[in-house]
Amino acid sequence: MSLPTTDDAQLRTSHTEEEMWDLAEGGNPAEARRSYPSGWLWLTGEESIRTLLDALLDADSDARYGVDDLASRSDCSETAVEEAIEALISLGVVVADEGAYRINDYAIVYHAAGELSAAVEATDAPDDETGLECLARLESVRLMLDALLEADPGESLTQEDVHLLTGVSRKRVWIHVEKLVELGVVEESGDEYVVNPSSAVLRWVQSLDAAVVGATLAPSHP
Repeated sequence: MSLPTTDDAQLRTSHTEEEMWDLAEGGNPAEARRSYPSGWLWLTGEESIRTLLDALLDADSDARYGVDDLASRSDCSETAVEEAIEALISLGVVVADEGAYRINDYAIVYHAAGELSAAVEATDAPDDETGLECLARLESVRLMLDALLEADPGESLTQEDVHLLTGVSRKRVWIHVEKLVELGVVEESGDEYVVNPSSAVLRWVQSLDAAVVGATLAPSHP
């Protein structure tokens, strides 16, 4: 599994964002965001990558892991691990080491993912799941957070605004926007939702997004 810079998806950067909006004008903002994913949306959109990364957040950075070890830790098949591990190597999160793999805990993506998971767990939102899985399990929430990457602190949005920006159905926006309130990402103000400028969760989503884009564009990793 390679980074989405060609083929069916193009990583969203300042150079490709206009292309995403052109595609969104065709009436399907969700598909446009999937076709031009942010670093956040790409990393969390593939379940195997997200699950493996999540499993590595509390792993021993001094240890070396085989594919079977990683499959056991993440509850993924060995095939899924083999596909996902290539993406994490590309992002510098994992380093191949003599037939096994070890965590690069100096990787910015790894650090940002850990801080984001911790920020989510510091809220009342998680329920018997890790912070990262709580935040990224539902596509509707992933897409809404994707749209909020572009929002200004203190900006007010109605549920209809969120629907138009993301392509998430009005019913799903109505249901799942409450999770963003629980996470402190937005605050309710009458019939609108105000982007919380002091939200640690949103700040770390933005940091993780930037880290993925930066790692993708970097020529190499330590």
